[in-house]
Amino acid sequence: WRTEGRIKEYWTMYTLNDGLAGTVATTLIDAAKIYRDKPCADAAKRLGDFLILAQLPEPQPAWAQQYNYAMQPIWARRFEPPAVTGGESQDAIETLMTIYRVTGDEKYLQPIPAALAYLRKSLLDDGRLARYYELQTNKPLYMNRNGRDYYLTHDDRNLPDHYGWKIVSRLDELAAAYERCRAGDRTTPELSQSALEQQVRTIIANLDDQDRWMSVYDGERLIGQPKFAVGDRYLSSQLFSDNLETLSRFLKP
Repeated sequence: WRTEGRIKEYWTMYTLNDGLAGTVATTLIDAAKIYRDKPCADAAKRLGDFLILAQLPEPQPAWAQQYNYAMQPIWARRFEPPAVTGGESQDAIETLMTIYRVTGDEKYLQPIPAALAYLRKSLLDDGRLARYYELQTNKPLYMNRNGRDYYLTHDDRNLPDHYGWKIVSRLDELAAAYERCRAGDRTTPELSQSALEQQVRTIIANLDDQDRWMSVYDGERLIGQPKFAVGDRYLSSQLFSDNLETLSRFLKP
């Protein structure tokens, strides 16, 4: 819990924060397919090898947000302590399966059973996962603050609302995907054509009279913490990106 050991330029260290592994893996795999680029394919394999090495030992065989060069969990931002992470661990599991589907190498599946079992045992009473679990004790770990100063706590009451301290569990979905991989199914799960068509109809119908997708703020936590009032209409870059991705998938031959 010592904050004195924080590394100022933590971004020069190994990080999995904010689903980075999955994003990088998808980018490398797409580049390898589109450009027939072997170095990108090899880099995706090295990413999978890194995730195998980065898995923490029993009794907490999951992943941390960031590591030093000795592969030990470390501080990042002042509210991101060295700990096991529920969110990035789910992303690591999904990324390992993505790399397996491309390579067929079963070594990328080997870390998954222990990680899934550990995360299931670590579920909170409400069925979610904590963003952080304390090393060794496995207690859900949070941070609160007094002004600009953060302090670690096990108390989840009145937490700062600028960060996702609890994560939706995708363990059932991940476990089902793992079983398909273990059975040798290397296809990427996709929506049925009829379900995709329905999504496209909804996306088009949701355009306003200026051909925009508008969102309405209902009090949820938003990236960047904009100061909206409940009921404010705003343009969401995330929604725009998601809709374009769905439309592109529909048009893909």
